[in-house]
Amino acid sequence: MNDPNNQPPQRGVSPVLLIFLAFPLIGLVAAASLIFNGDNQRQANSGLPTPAAVTLPPMPTPINLADTPVIDFALTSFDGELVNAREYVGRVVFLNFWATWCEPCKREMPALEQFAASQPEGGAVVLAVNVQERRIDVEAFLTEYGITDLTILLDTNGDVSDQYGIYQLPVTFVIDTNGVIRYPKYGEITLEELTAYTDALNGERES
Repeated sequence: MNDPNNQPPQRGVSPVLLIFLAFPLIGLVAAASLIFNGDNQRQANSGLPTPAAVTLPPMPTPINLADTPVIDFALTSFDGELVNAREYVGRVVFLNFWATWCEPCKREMPALEQFAASQPEGGAVVLAVNVQERRIDVEAFLTEYGITDLTILLDTNGDVSDQYGIYQLPVTFVIDTNGVIRYPKYGEITLEELTAYTDALNGERES
């Protein structure tokens, strides 16, 4: 007879096997949870208003002043003199609009002064029109950058800059000896460009 005490021991389920079997079940539960939460989030968001498309206003179109007579004006200079645009007919004029907060204006200001100082008597002239700033701020700027030999005009109310259609700075209008605006230069002007414009317009007069 078989001895019951000699029966082989019953083996239970291995803990390692249980762990391996549990992993897929955990994965299925996690996936179901993500899907459920995603559906809830989409349902919650579906009630939110859709933002309207943002339309930026169009940039202003510059007034085309090329080949038109200079717009006359009377502005007070930083030195207190009344300056009229038409009193410079017969000379090449660089009518520059600028402000102390304008970075390109800061870069070009020394070039404008150097150019103006190099001109012979009766030669080209630079009229630097400050746009709508306080005299005290203009004075601080001129002191900081050592500008002493440039004709600075104060357009305190912005009337002249409005007449010339200024909406960005700096802008320089190149005016020939007949008082006609020939070239509008938008952005920073360099010493080389100042000289090139002058030579071209003086060459026309001599030909």
